[in-house]
Amino acid sequence: MGGEGRRRPVTGTAFKIYLTLLNSRRSLGVREIQHLVGLKSPSTVKYHLDRLMKQGLVKQLPDGKYVAVKADNPALSGYILIMNTPVPTLIPAAVGYAVFVLTYSFLTGNLDPVLILSSLIFAGYSFYEGLRTRKLLKYLSGRG
Repeated sequence: MGGEGRRRPVTGTAFKIYLTLLNSRRSLGVREIQHLVGLKSPSTVKYHLDRLMKQGLVKQLPDGKYVAVKADNPALSGYILIMNTPVPTLIPAAVGYAVFVLTYSFLTGNLDPVLILSSLIFAGYSFYEGLRTRKLLKYLSGRG
């Protein structure tokens, strides 16, 4: 009945390592991760990798290198992965909404300036908030 069934949120150094693996286009070894994250000790990296593996967020390959597992991570709940890069969901939603309104307006011939302007303002604001959220993620991972 302990906390075994619940996953603790990934924060701090473990979060930095997870994002580094998630953003990588290939598997990484302990020393590579140590260099990319800026840690002094490979044992610190290994400790955090072991924690991440227990949570199902990272797996070790037969060659000894590590890759991120795209799991249900609460820290990334407001993001989608595009080419292994976390992107705030607000950004594609804002772009999609703006494209829809503009396309619909042109196809129907209803070029109501109030509708178009208000839609673009809403989409622009959503896009801006998405960029702020991305900046927060970079800050939390120690890269911003």
